[in-house]
Amino acid sequence: MTDIPLARFLHEASLSGGVDFHLHSYFSDGAQSPAQLVRQVSTNKLKAFALTDHDSMAGIPGVRDEMDRLSSPGLPRFVPGVECSAQFQGREVHVLGYFTEDNPADLQAYLQELAWEREDRNRRMLARLNQLGYAIQAADLADEADASSIKGRVHMALWLVREGGFATILDAFHQLLAEGKPAYIPRQRRSVEEVAEVFKRSGGLAVLAHPQLYGWCDDPDEGKVLSELQVHFEALRGKGIEGIECFHGQSSSRQSQLMFKVAAGLDLICTAGSDSHGRDDQHAEMYHGESRPFS
Repeated sequence: MTDIPLARFLHEASLSGGVDFHLHSYFSDGAQSPAQLVRQVSTNKLKAFALTDHDSMAGIPGVRDEMDRLSSPGLPRFVPGVECSAQFQGREVHVLGYFTEDNPADLQAYLQELAWEREDRNRRMLARLNQLGYAIQAADLADEADASSIKGRVHMALWLVREGGFATILDAFHQLLAEGKPAYIPRQRRSVEEVAEVFKRSGGLAVLAHPQLYGWCDDPDEGKVLSELQVHFEALRGKGIEGIECFHGQSSSRQSQLMFKVAAGLDLICTAGSDSHGRDDQHAEMYHGESRPFS
């Protein structure tokens, strides 16, 4: 295990429970403001939490401001974070970064590059939706999101629910916006090595998000799952990944146990995160003070 205080804290706190190190605000594809998220964290009696918006740390000041405003004894510990996409063995994976600083300069330059790439991809996807008969424009994405937030497919989905006849965000993704669907255009993906190196250079840690969503835990044969996880986690460790999100809002107890067993054997830190987006969708709800790993 990497021997730095933040890594030790994330690992030990996750194993103790009552923490949530994977949360989203409306600065990416979540529904809540940072202030609303902090208030829910307080209501849920979490001991520690992280804000991990996609490609953005713009919500961090709002978290700090609300925590200063509340300034009550026993406030949970806050860890600044981010979630970035990466390429690994021909597929997209997500990498969580956790930091001791709110605004690392190297990371901000990298996130700005990602923002430009995302804007270009949005333009091309909007053009494709127009070709498919949906009169959505760039201004409509702004209507579906906070002015400073990262705009993307979820905001297209929100518009499609409101104006395009789709029942849910999930329906819009399944029919139009997901990979392989008519309006989908892939983004340029950075390698896992590049993302992990940027995080490390910025004083942070790189943790693989929700491995069970990549199909690595699907085999009913436990031995085969352990073997597959061993291969992937070992390869990821060699590329700079220092931790695994073993406890996720959509992972089963069995999946968490298997991921933890392999990660611990490779001396990788293990983290816990609900991946809550603050809305009633396919994502889990925020954890609470009584949440425990393997439950």
